[in-house]
Amino acid sequence: MSLKNITGVIGAHIHNDKQGENGPVVANLFNPTNPIGAINGKLMAGTLTSSKLTGSLHNKELSALVNMISGEAYVNVHTTQNQNGEIRGQIS
Repeated sequence: MSLKNITGVIGAHIHNDKQGENGPVVANLFNPTNPIGAINGKLMAGTLTSSKLTGSLHNKELSALVNMISGEAYVNVHTTQNQNGEIRGQIS
């Protein structure tokens, strides 16, 4: 995941809901111990595993997330300034 001109990242998650709606977290992508300073580039990289699934997908296989993604999931990056979400992108 790459970001530009963003400061104070406190988390990044996959949420479950359609465009324009706010839904619950179903996968943790990035949870630093302390807020991250200015980001201009790669925030994180790696492989999403079932151990990162939470909420309604806790203890489920990754296939449950894959089945949900088609228009029903989005990535939300949270910051100290906007703890409910600084930037959001629908997954298609």
